[in-house]
Amino acid sequence: KAYKEYFEWCDDTSKNGQYAIESATKEVAKLEAKIGELTSNAAVATDKVADLAGSIATSEAELTNATEIRGKETAEFKGSEAELMDAIDALDRATGILSKEMAKNPAALAQVNSKSGVQAMLQALSTVLDAAAFPGTDQKKLVAFVQAQQGAEDGDAELGAPAAATYRSQSGGILEVLEDLKEKA
Repeated sequence: KAYKEYFEWCDDTSKNGQYAIESATKEVAKLEAKIGELTSNAAVATDKVADLAGSIATSEAELTNATEIRGKETAEFKGSEAELMDAIDALDRATGILSKEMAKNPAALAQVNSKSGVQAMLQALSTVLDAAAFPGTDQKKLVAFVQAQQGAEDGDAELGAPAAATYRSQSGGILEVLEDLKEKA
């Protein structure tokens, strides 16, 4: 009977040992597969980190360039804005002067008889318009207006200058043009 018990015990121990070996072998295989998977994931993550680091460096370089460009654009804008504000101020002063002169003497602008005077006025207005960066259409309107004034004056010169009391002021048109230019500025 003792032999039989001993034999059963040996059988049970052998079976348990084999089962433990098989279980441990399976567990080792699972763990080795997991190690391989995680090693592969780590390699992929390392590559991704390197790609992202390169992307960050590129983005930082682009940001630096964009910041420099925006700085230059800001400086240019401030310069243009200052010029435009000066032109608006000049238009305000010109409007004020014309209004005062019209109130004093309605025929004051009729005194510009010579072509050289009109040309000088055209040149002065052109300079103001160029400085203010007005669109070409507004420049053309003002030049056409002044040239129409010149043509009317040339026609008047042939007939003789009108008396100051009968002259109808055309300065209102100039004031309107100057106001339009000021609004567009």
